[in-house]
Amino acid sequence: MKQQEQTNNTKKARLPGGMLVLLMVIVFIVLFTYLSLNLKTIDFGYELQELIEQKDQLQEEIDKLKSDKARLLNLERVEKEVTEKLGYQYPQPEQFIKVFDTEDQGPK
Repeated sequence: MKQQEQTNNTKKARLPGGMLVLLMVIVFIVLFTYLSLNLKTIDFGYELQELIEQKDQLQEEIDKLKSDKARLLNLERVEKEVTEKLGYQYPQPEQFIKVFDTEDQGPK
């Protein structure tokens, strides 16, 4: 009788075979989903870091290009290069030509 009670108690304590397999499958799915989401989060973190570094590099390049543009558009530098390298000169007063509109018959 005691042995039969022990057998009944162990049967009650155990899950049926199908339930155990189902529980293991559910646990596996949950763990797999968790791990895959965790890996995706890590991948996104690396990708975000790369994009931030790329943005910083592009911002540095933009700043450098703006500086170069300002330097190249500096009128004093342009005037110096034109007069020294190209040999341009300011016109003399007698080199000016006055141009009038066709409606305007001359200076008033």
